[in-house]
Amino acid sequence: MKKILFLLLAVGYWPLAFAQETGDAYADRFNEHLNAGLQSSITMSVELPLYAYNTQVLTLQDTTTGGPAGFVYQGYFITDSAQVDSAVMTLQEGIRKFPNRLDLYFGLAATYLYTDQPDKMIGIVEKAMKQEKKNKGNWLWSEDEILPDVTDYMYERVQEDFARFWEAEDLERTERVAKMAVKYYPKRAEYWNNMGAVTMWKNDKKKAMKYFKKALKLNPDDELIKANIEYIQSL
Repeated sequence: MKKILFLLLAVGYWPLAFAQETGDAYADRFNEHLNAGLQSSITMSVELPLYAYNTQVLTLQDTTTGGPAGFVYQGYFITDSAQVDSAVMTLQEGIRKFPNRLDLYFGLAATYLYTDQPDKMIGIVEKAMKQEKKNKGNWLWSEDEILPDVTDYMYERVQEDFARFWEAEDLERTERVAKMAVKYYPKRAEYWNNMGAVTMWKNDKKKAMKYFKKALKLNPDDELIKANIEYIQSL
């Protein structure tokens, strides 16, 4: 009789536990942990952290040298590393259980960026790209909303990361993002243009021209690509 009672209790509570396992539940728990462990505030410093590049930054000028004396920007600080770790683990688990929730990937990427882990940030963005190959762009957002045109979301994400590393003069990671983009989206002219720009940074004009011409073939009306080709031809 006791065994039967135990089984009835287990079955009775199972639907409630199952109902709580949603992508939104993971997103909510993530936000709770992150808000408890990571604080943001207006910050001034002599050097810019990586996450501040490609964002709104006020540059303070040194009246003596004419150069920058410092920067004012939105800063992020870890106040409780255990809470931040819990936030990361929550999203990692959420992605495993709900691999088509793009907001979970982007939330984790942002957390890695704000906690100075750029390589992990690039890694989770690439993981999203791999998943997109599987789900053919059928992504969900918060409340399991279907994203009508996911290409814009991914495009903006990649371009933001490319611009951030470019402005930070981080050639290695800029090139990594550019190569990753053309690998998963070979038909996007902008990504081949990025490859050309990175290759020019490395002073390989011949290969850069090859990438720019490939970009122009994909988008013959792009004025920026044309200008890049004309620039190389003028050297």
